Amino acid sequence: MATTSRADGVRGTWARLRRSGWAVLVLTGIWVVMNEQLTALVVGSGVAVAVVTLALTDRLLGIDHTTTVFLHPLAWVRYVLMLAREIALAAWFMAVTIVRGRATVTQFELVSELDDELLLFLLANSIILTPGSVATDRRGSTITVVTCDDDVERAVATCRRLERAVARIGAPRGRAA
Repeated sequence: MATTSRADGVRGTWARLRRSGWAVLVLTGIWVVMNEQLTALVVGSGVAVAVVTLALTDRLLGIDHTTTVFLHPLAWVRYVLMLAREIALAAWFMAVTIVRGRATVTQFELVSELDDELLLFLLANSIILTPGSVATDRRGSTITVVTCDDDVERAVATCRRLERAVARIGAPRGRAA
């Protein structure tokens, strides 16, 4: 009886792995970027590491990765493009602010509507990527942001745009991104 339930658990793990080819591709892509080489060995080892990681997540932690965290692929593309745009805009505004001598360090608290830890983590790191802003602390859904922008409202608006983009990434299945 124990053998049958173990076999069913293994079959369930492999079935979930087959349904999450996108996660294997994403993890393999991260592996290739980290290794800074595009060779058959690196891609093969990346696929192996991705499959083992997802299987261990499923079996040892008891977390079904196919339903726990679903990140919309199209929303990811939109997020990356929007983040690149926000970084470029923030860099331009910071350069203008510094050249004009109007840089002032201010701090504000951003109370996020996000309730998922992964998405809050992604939002805080997105804020850090924009020139002139640093997320210094997070308590629950409140992120403390320090900026040297002369226009705090512009910094808050940038954070809100980032928050909306991050929220679209983690939208549940069936909800429009």
